[in-house]
Amino acid sequence: MPDTVSVIRDDLRKRRKQKQRQRSIRWVQGLWRSFALIGIASGAVWLTTRPEWVLYSSEQIEIEGNTSLSVSTVRELIPLDYPQSLLSLKPQRLEQEIETEGPIAEAIVTRHLLPPSLSVQVQERLPVARSVAPISPQTKGNASQQGYLDEQGNWLPETAYREVTDEITLPTLEVIGIRAIQIEQWEQSYPVLQRSPVKIFSVDWQDSNNLKLNTANGQFHLGSDLAQLEEQLVAIAKLATLDEKIIPNNIDYVDLSDPNQPIIKARIASKEAP
Repeated sequence: MPDTVSVIRDDLRKRRKQKQRQRSIRWVQGLWRSFALIGIASGAVWLTTRPEWVLYSSEQIEIEGNTSLSVSTVRELIPLDYPQSLLSLKPQRLEQEIETEGPIAEAIVTRHLLPPSLSVQVQERLPVARSVAPISPQTKGNASQQGYLDEQGNWLPETAYREVTDEITLPTLEVIGIRAIQIEQWEQSYPVLQRSPVKIFSVDWQDSNNLKLNTANGQFHLGSDLAQLEEQLVAIAKLATLDEKIIPNNIDYVDLSDPNQPIIKARIASKEAP
């Protein structure tokens, strides 16, 4: 019996020593991890503050892809504070921030360490028509903020172009009553409208079943079938060449829902007061 007790005591002593040894090893490992993390953090700080890997001004940013905006204007649109460490800079986040600026539709940012610089390739977003914010279920038809549409139907407020009006020609074409669900139709129809032989002053989308154009040749109602828009624009140009004996000068509008059979709607003469 005493032998059994001594064996148990010896076994317990061995386990205690083993646990103490394991705790010591874990403590040393934790200490080394802490030193390693401190070293990595210190190294990262040292690297990011190296003077040869820092942007000191926007002159170290190379701009590519701009056609209407000047290099200096695009540089001003890049939201960076100087001095700026290249290694701490996150290209994807910077791209997103640049793309929130009005005139820039897309940006690709590339870092260069030797020499320290940035390359920013941009695609400009140019306005092609004046319009209030497209009507959507959220606006409930009360959209009133003035702004601009680009070719793809992206809408931006006037403030987006306030700083670049000297470099971008703002459009005179006006789009009235466009809804968010009609943006795809705008994207398809704008290239056709752009080729119009007759100057177009406004595109009225208030009646979704009847697109109306105000042109240099008068008012035209085109219906809802935009597939025949190009044919309708040709018909508008032809009507302008007809004699006043055929086309009276007191026209209210011309219905071109069938471009082969235009229907002229004349103004109703108001009776003079006795």
